This record gives sequence, C-alpha cells and structure tokens, in this order.
Amino acid sequence: MDIGRNTWQKQLIIDTLKREKNHPTISDLYDKIKAVDDKVGQATVYRNVNKLVEEKKIKRIMTDSGFRYDCDCNDHYHLECNKCGNIIDLYDEKYIRLIRRLEDEYSIKIEESKILFSGICDKCLNYERKSSSIN
Repeated sequence: MDIGRNTWQKQLIIDTLKREKNHPTISDLYDKIKAVDDKVGQATVYRNVNKLVEEKKIKRIMTDSGFRYDCDCNDHYHLECNKCGNIIDLYDEKYIRLIRRLEDEYSIKIEESKILFSGICDKCLNYERKSSSIN
C-alpha cells in the first residue's frame, strides 16, 4: 500500500473528524469542512477521505443508513442507535484479547474487524424513561 503524503486537505478532514463525535456521513463531513474553508471542493473531500481510509488513518463504518467515518482507528465496536441514528464507540478489552487469541489459534493476522451493534443509545433510553414516567 502506498502511503501518500499528508496534505493540508487531509489534515483538515482528520481535524474535523476529531471534533465530530457522531461519526459523520461524507456529506455531513463535507458540510463541516465547507463551513471552515469554503475553498475546499466536494471532489477534494471525497477523494481525500477515500485516500485516508486506504492509508488506515480513518475508518469507514458501514451502517444501516450508509457509510459513516471515524478517526479513532483503535480496535473498538460501534452501536447505531435505532432512534436518533447516532453512532456510539464501545471499548472492551475482551474484544482486543479475542482478536489476539484468534490470531494465535489460527496463525492469522486480523487487520480489521467490523462489528456494529444496533440498539438504543443512553440518551434515547433516558428520554423514553422520562416520557413514560410523565404519562
């Protein structure tokens, strides 16, 4: 894999993703970048996002609603909320140990895993609880 140079456009994408905690879609990401620097075109953002994914500097997450993006490339799960659509990062040391155990047991190298849970986030659950206690 050819690791390309880190241009200011790529850095702008990474910086924007670091500020965005909700794993934006590519169009959401473009809108955020356009608000910061209106000289950056849509094709530039799309091309550089794809390069960053190839370079493993950001992750592309396949969800029921389409692709979302994450700048945290550490091993972790995601939960997509069925109510609000937010993507939540889930960290578990057992997950990392499972990957290592599978690598050892099968003499393989796992380069990436994609686990997406579907459920309801804490904010939506709390809202539902408050709403049901009012009624």
